[in-house]
Amino acid sequence: MKRIMPLYLMAAILLGLVFSSAAFAGGSKEEAVSSASKHAPDKIRIAALNGASGIPMAYLFENPPELSGAVSSFSVAASPDVLLPRLLKGEIDIGILPPNAAAKVYNKNGGALLAAAVVGNGMLSVITADPEVQSFADLAGKKITVAGQGATPDYMMRYLLVHAGIKAELDYSIPTAEIPAALAAGKISIAAVPEPFATVICKKAPAVRRAVDVQAEYKAAGGGEYPMTLLVVRRQFAQSYPEIVRAFLAAYKTAVDWTNRHPEEAGVLVEKHTLGLQSSIAAEAIPNAAFVFRSGRDMEKSIEDLLSIFLNFAPDSVGGALPDDGFYFY
Repeated sequence: MKRIMPLYLMAAILLGLVFSSAAFAGGSKEEAVSSASKHAPDKIRIAALNGASGIPMAYLFENPPELSGAVSSFSVAASPDVLLPRLLKGEIDIGILPPNAAAKVYNKNGGALLAAAVVGNGMLSVITADPEVQSFADLAGKKITVAGQGATPDYMMRYLLVHAGIKAELDYSIPTAEIPAALAAGKISIAAVPEPFATVICKKAPAVRRAVDVQAEYKAAGGGEYPMTLLVVRRQFAQSYPEIVRAFLAAYKTAVDWTNRHPEEAGVLVEKHTLGLQSSIAAEAIPNAAFVFRSGRDMEKSIEDLLSIFLNFAPDSVGGALPDDGFYFY
């Protein structure tokens, strides 16, 4: 004889199935909302640096990119030392840093920052009014004021001098911002500086000239292009919104291309958005500032070659080792 399930038990089971289905439906909805939020943050917080490295960002200040409905919030940091803590605190999502600073954070802070693109290559010049200095070899026995001890100009000059077997004195006693005035006044005779300082000095003191192209010397020593500025992104943000990051990288490439083609218009935007330079200086510096866009695998070798120089002279400047492949955002 077949056993018949009591009606009250059948009702209970059916009621349970209804609630169970509702619960599953609710879970799917929450997962869908969560998934959608990963692809559309409310705001992307981006920071430029004052000076030459921030010049292409002026185009984006003026023309905020469309990033899946997210609002692009732009700000300006006075220096990498000011920007870096804000990146680590999660107050900024995307910013610009020197390669060694980004590598050190990656190695020392659990991979907190990723290299998203090289956006500025080497732009160093040895400038002087000394008629005896016509080539890199002529620096032998000279005193060279270097912009920024422990930064790329410092280690690049050290590397090239050692490679060429040249003995010269590197001086770091004058702050970078004061080098143009010191050179124009004759207090120093030779300086190794990046843009826009070379442009500023040559504009103020017509007797001062670019005597050595440091990038050309690096290539002659067996190197290629070397980066001075990276676009970096917080790892957590990159993992949550990879397509948003890629969309921003495409927008930044457009900004770099436009800046290189329109230096005068870019200079106007730099001054308008208070990125630390007068429009005329920015416009004159752009042709020498080596703005590029290298992402993906294209950036790895140049970054590693430069970091190897830092590692040789001061291992702690990059966190004690070259970063692994996880350092690069693809």
